[in-house]
Amino acid sequence: MSRLPHVCGLCLLLRVWQLLALAPFRFAGKLGARCHRLVSLSATLRWLLLTGIAPLLLWKSAALYDATNVRHSMIFKRIALGTMTGDVGISLALLGTHLWQRRRLASLVNGLARLHHRRKLSWWCTFFFWMKLLLSLYELLCNVPFLQGAGNRLPWSQLLAYGVQLYVQHVSSVYANGVFGGMLLLVSSLDQLEKEEPVLALLIRQERSFLRLTKHFVRIFELGIFLLVIGNFVNILANMYAYMSYFVEHHGVPLTISNYCLIVTLQLYALVLVAHLCQVRHSRLQSRCLELGYLPDDLTQEQAMAPTPFPLVSATGNLQFGVLGLFTLDNSFWLFLVSYAMNFIVVILQFSLENI
Repeated sequence: MSRLPHVCGLCLLLRVWQLLALAPFRFAGKLGARCHRLVSLSATLRWLLLTGIAPLLLWKSAALYDATNVRHSMIFKRIALGTMTGDVGISLALLGTHLWQRRRLASLVNGLARLHHRRKLSWWCTFFFWMKLLLSLYELLCNVPFLQGAGNRLPWSQLLAYGVQLYVQHVSSVYANGVFGGMLLLVSSLDQLEKEEPVLALLIRQERSFLRLTKHFVRIFELGIFLLVIGNFVNILANMYAYMSYFVEHHGVPLTISNYCLIVTLQLYALVLVAHLCQVRHSRLQSRCLELGYLPDDLTQEQAMAPTPFPLVSATGNLQFGVLGLFTLDNSFWLFLVSYAMNFIVVILQFSLENI
């Protein structure tokens, strides 16, 4: 029973990735992930089809916003369509990137599968993983009231286009859940590795193997993480502007925009937080290796006080979730995003109050 949440979490999410063509390869328990020509061809044809009909889907879906209760607010419709277009573009870019580097992705999945076989997710990691999945499900279900209210007044072609557009748009959400789950597996593995018996040679060998896997993870997903972070942050700023504009014009609170901003903010913070925790845990494990290497049990007080002829350096290296060499996912980057958003809010309020 202790393995049930883990099997229904990471393994199920991998099957969803395969269903959405985010993982364009076959995966079997003992054989692992392997690229196959038919699977690659199917994923390529699906990506080409979605890319070709994306403008038509967006054009058909745009007419849906005329049936909402905010149809008189042009700023809402423009930001909603801009957000929808950005999400669709990011999803298509993620599908194309994974299709291009499917062999490297299959190799990474095999490494994560071996790690998952040796070290299961801890219970707190499992809890946060399921909270992230449920939050994404809630984001998808937020479209149900809109479809119920507008479904009777719209032709089937627009509803079909909106359904396909939702499918493409939420590929990025499923992608973020996969990256989040992989990071949680890395954090949980570091926690378990730190609690094991302190045998220096074995600990350094395991840390080197973990560092190679993590660097491979970062190289594979850094472009996708960049698109997710920038896209979500721009969407948050745009919807904050729509929120302020709607409040000034109608003196009310738009619940749709509020829920969207809160959901996207939580998802973005969860991604940054787990990357920061992974780097902190690795730094602690690195310090432990240094203590075992430079502070053996038989070290005397005089030897400890004497200067060392060589610098204290790690035997492996540092772990950083750098994204395209532009920024590193950690708490300082999150504080930068928050400060930028607060300045944006101040500017919006200043211009809004002047127009009242």
